[in-house]
Amino acid sequence: MNCMICHLDKKKHSKELWKLHQQYKLCMFCSKSGSEHSEELWELHKAAVENGQFCTDHRKQEKLYPITVGFARKGIARVCRTNADPPHDVEFVPIYMSCAECGLYLGSIEEDHADILGCMCLKCFWCDRLLVSAIPSHTEIVERDSKVTLTNTPEEEKNG
Repeated sequence: MNCMICHLDKKKHSKELWKLHQQYKLCMFCSKSGSEHSEELWELHKAAVENGQFCTDHRKQEKLYPITVGFARKGIARVCRTNADPPHDVEFVPIYMSCAECGLYLGSIEEDHADILGCMCLKCFWCDRLLVSAIPSHTEIVERDSKVTLTNTPEEEKNG
């Protein structure tokens, strides 16, 4: 039996991905269907919602509300009650995903591909890739007094 979403055989799916592709389910984070997510991306978005739903001030899970900030796409926010007089007693706190490296918030493209990027922003992702590929084979990493430095060793010393 082939999947109606990705046209792969049922045997090439995990149980979770098969269930995700067979039912119409909307992601709470990005409002896209489950068929547009990989298993890992679904779990990352689910974790972002669960972490963002918890209010550290009130120490409880707050209700979620769909919002749109400026010209951005539709997102979600945590609804926090304050001690002000109505109608100013409600605060909407947007829920975003943050970069695993630098901690800055991810853009919509980065959120859509968080499984591929490893929850990193594009800048950290490419810097990480360039750093690994930029270290030549004749460079040694030397650790002294908790400081890591790169030193170039001449080919004669390395081979000799």
